[in-house]
Amino acid sequence: SPPREQRTSNDATMENQTKPKPPSAATPTAPTTPTTANGETLLGTPHSELSSICLSLLAAFVLARLLAVVSALATALAAPLTGFYLMSTCPTVESFDAKRELKRVLRGDNLPEDHPDKPKGFIGKALAKVTATIEAEAAALAGCSVEIIDIIGLVKIAVIRNTAAKTDYYWLGAVNRWRYIMARNVPGETYQRMKRD
Repeated sequence: SPPREQRTSNDATMENQTKPKPPSAATPTAPTTPTTANGETLLGTPHSELSSICLSLLAAFVLARLLAVVSALATALAAPLTGFYLMSTCPTVESFDAKRELKRVLRGDNLPEDHPDKPKGFIGKALAKVTATIEAEAAALAGCSVEIIDIIGLVKIAVIRNTAAKTDYYWLGAVNRWRYIMARNVPGETYQRMKRD
């Protein structure tokens, strides 16, 4: 009988060992912090992206304000410098030779090379030169008038009123030169009104 009792106690011990243990209510472990290969933590990644965006926007705003200030300063300096340059290089009234400038226009010196009215070849240029001289002398004899308008000392506008051809010719005087601008046909009644005024 003693051996039988020992056998049963051994069986009970083995049964206890083979029975699966019920899951115990273990204490929760703290979540592990994600790390990089270097061991740096990845916590706060969304915050770092937001801060980098904010820094980029701030840098762009500061750069835009700086460019605006520099542009305003450049404009403030450029205006008087340009005015001084134009004043110092504005041609004098005496430098405008009305007959010579009119001859240049009448012989087509101001026209581009591909213009159909531009004189071509030696004979064409010589003929245009003679014609321009005759027309300029005729305009002088007919009593064409010259008017020069000074615009606050920066530039000058010269007008030759050719009453014979009923045409006004315009030049711009700036940067030590007189540049031809255009010709405008004027009705005879306008000239008559100008003479009366």
